[in-house]
This record gives sequence, structure tokens and C-alpha cells, in this order.
Amino acid sequence: MISEARFPLFRLRRGFVALLPAFAMLCGIALPVRSAEDASIAEEPRKLIEETADQIVSILARVDQPSEIRVREIEEIAYDIFDFTTMSKLVLARNWRKLDKSKRAEFVREFKRLLSRTYGTRLDRYNQEKVEVYGTQLEPRNDVSVKTRIVGGQFDGAEIAYRLRKRKDRWRIIDVVIEGVSLVSNYRSQFAEVLNGGTIDDLLAKMRDKNFTIDEEKTEAG
Repeated sequence: MISEARFPLFRLRRGFVALLPAFAMLCGIALPVRSAEDASIAEEPRKLIEETADQIVSILARVDQPSEIRVREIEEIAYDIFDFTTMSKLVLARNWRKLDKSKRAEFVREFKRLLSRTYGTRLDRYNQEKVEVYGTQLEPRNDVSVKTRIVGGQFDGAEIAYRLRKRKDRWRIIDVVIEGVSLVSNYRSQFAEVLNGGTIDDLLAKMRDKNFTIDEEKTEAG
């Protein structure tokens, strides 16, 4: 079992930790991939996760390079593979519809910064782990979840499921479940707590402050 940890912005629920290439299952009943047609649908997202995991582990293994270089490379991968707009809609839920175009753009920008920085700042945890893709399953809305597990290191056996959605002929990650805890659901509940007692401007201010703190910490470490 992965121990309880924190993201830079809010306290994560038990079992969630920012580890390796992890950053999926939402509500609904998932269907295992069984038919040849199902397997064909799942083939492309599975290959994407396999290639991305190999790429990130390769970057992490270059321990002779400065951490800021590796972090920057991992952030670039995160920017490319995650669908931050869809994730923003999911984490804000009904609050998304209340925002005008400019506020939506600002939220997506800050949420993207937050996740990509979190995604690339735990290099100290790397200990020669590998990522094994062991299954896929179909989800509602024609999404596909790709199931992986960590092999080796202090998180040996930890399971991570990536949920991908195809938009404009391209598969991208819209959620990640680590040891049964969804990144989207976790942020949705914690953002809701802030919004229940405040405004979107309050939430954006907290996100900007955390992103600034992360950048400062990275500068000092460098």
C-alpha cells in the first residue's frame, strides 16, 4: 500500500501519491476488453501509455544529468499527453458552466501548470523502477483505461490506471487512478471545498500561489 502523501496544492486522499510517471476510471461500469473489435480500440491507447512510460523511465534513469533538465523534459511530455481542458471540466463539474471564456482559459492554464509541475518534481523518489502495462478495459463514452503497475523500488506492485479519451483522432489522458484513487475525483472534491466557501477567484489565487511556490523551490534547488 502506498503511504498517504500530499500534492503541492491540496491534501490528497489516502493512497494517492505523485510517483514516477503517474498522474482511470470515472463513474460507470467498466467493460473488460474481450472481442477483437474491443482489442483493436484499446490497442492505440495501450501503445501510447507503454511508449510514454518507457520514455519517462528513461529520462528518470539519467541520474547524471541535472534534475531541472529531466523535470523540464517530463513536463513537456505531460503537456503533450494530458487533455488539460477536459480534465478542467471534470474537476470543476457544474462550476465549469458558471465561468466565462476568460476564466475558463485562466483555470486551464493554472491547472495545467500545477499538474505538469507536480508530475515532474519527484525525481528523488526514482529507484530503478519499471512500468508494466498488464491490461486494458473499455469505459463509458468510448474511453479506454490502460492498467499498469510499478515493478521494483519502494512502490513495487502499486497499480496505476490511465483513462484516455479520443478527440480529433488523438488519444490523451483525462484521468489517472493510483491505488484506487482518482486524480480527477480527488481534485474535484477539494476544489469544491474551496468554492463552497469562496469564489473561483479564490481558487485561482491558491493555484497561482502554489505554482509560484513550486517554481521558487525548483529555482532554489537548482
